[in-house]
Amino acid sequence: MPFGKRARAKQWARFAMKIGLFLTDSKLWTAVNEQMKERASDLRDSVRESYKDTSSRLEDAQDALRGRGHWLGHTTSFLGGIGIGIGLGMLLAPVSGEEARSAIRGKAADVKSKVSDFARGSRPYRSSSIPTGTSGD
Repeated sequence: MPFGKRARAKQWARFAMKIGLFLTDSKLWTAVNEQMKERASDLRDSVRESYKDTSSRLEDAQDALRGRGHWLGHTTSFLGGIGIGIGLGMLLAPVSGEEARSAIRGKAADVKSKVSDFARGSRPYRSSSIPTGTSGD
């Protein structure tokens, strides 16, 4: 065998032994196992979080389709906010209490009559602030 082929075969044999030693190193495999466990744990946590989020969204959609929404809580909060706003408006109004109550009573009666008319359908609902579009066409 010529010198070049022998040297090349020797280099390949050394390379194969180094690879063999490298692959049988227990520290290397311990580190690889730890990395794999951490990655699997991260992946498991990510999948669990995604599953919980998706399940929650599907339950909300099912409730909405079946008519079991959370409208009562929202409506109660809205009406409570209106009550607080009216109370603060009465406390901070630049007019006397009697004048403020009278104005509120008048507005409430006006709204009540408009809602009643609209519900009965006796006459078309038109607010005085909305133009009717009949300006001499």
